[in-house]
Amino acid sequence: MLKLPMLSLLVSCLWTTGAVAERFEIFQLPDADPPAYLRVDLQTGNVSRCAEQDGTWRCTKVEDSTQELETTTQAKIRRLENRIAVLEARAHTPPGVEEMEQALDMSEMVMRRFFGMVQDIKKDMSQDK
Repeated sequence: MLKLPMLSLLVSCLWTTGAVAERFEIFQLPDADPPAYLRVDLQTGNVSRCAEQDGTWRCTKVEDSTQELETTTQAKIRRLENRIAVLEARAHTPPGVEEMEQALDMSEMVMRRFFGMVQDIKKDMSQDK
C-alpha cells in the first residue's frame, strides 16, 4: 500500500506548482474501494475519475449527460412553442360556416332534449293530480 502515499505526495507536489492548482481541483471519493479521486478541469469543466488499474494510476473521463439533456429539453421547448403558436392562431380565427352549423345543431339538440324533459315532468305532474 505504498502507492497511496506516493499518489498523495505527487498530488501535493503538483498542487503547489500553481499550474495544476489553477487548472484542476481534486476530490477524494470517500467510499471508493480501491481508493479513487475525481479530477475537475476548471477550464473545460471535464470530470475524470482517477484510480489505480493494474498497478498504474489512470484517469478516465466521466461522461457528461447534461448536453444530451439540454438538447432534449430545447427540442421539447421548440415543439411546445410551435404548438402554442398554432393554438393562438386558431383562437384569433373566427369560426367557419361548418363550425357554426355544428354549434347550432348541438344547441338545438340540447334545447329539444331539455324541452322534452320539461314536457315529461308536466305530464307526470298532471297525472298525479
